[in-house]
Amino acid sequence: MAKKKEKDIIENIVNTNIRLNKVNAEKFPDVSADTDINVRTKEIFKYEIVSVENNIAVIKLISQIGFDPQIFFNIELELIGEFYFKEAITKEKVEKNIKSILNFMANRVSFITREILDQPYIIPPIVEKVSNE
Repeated sequence: MAKKKEKDIIENIVNTNIRLNKVNAEKFPDVSADTDINVRTKEIFKYEIVSVENNIAVIKLISQIGFDPQIFFNIELELIGEFYFKEAITKEKVEKNIKSILNFMANRVSFITREILDQPYIIPPIVEKVSNE
């Protein structure tokens, strides 16, 4: 017998409230392209599952985006996402599906960077976890 495919957790979300909690942004003056400079993107993404109760999960996402060496911009954003599910959810299920939830939140980061920098910054998959504070 074929194994029943589990629904993506995103399909069980009935409402969200994702808000910008903190922002620290620095835009540097335009620089000309120098072929001798090795520019690398610097992307650090951390998350914390703040709480899971009944059908509500609260997730904190911290995004640090910039370049090494420091050119163009550096930006640090902290988002708090409240996710309301169709039915009760467990912390284990949230942890198991955290990539889907964080990628859902990452769309908001692209929107914010577009407003600050006049261009969206596309976010890669997110994998690092921050311990509870």
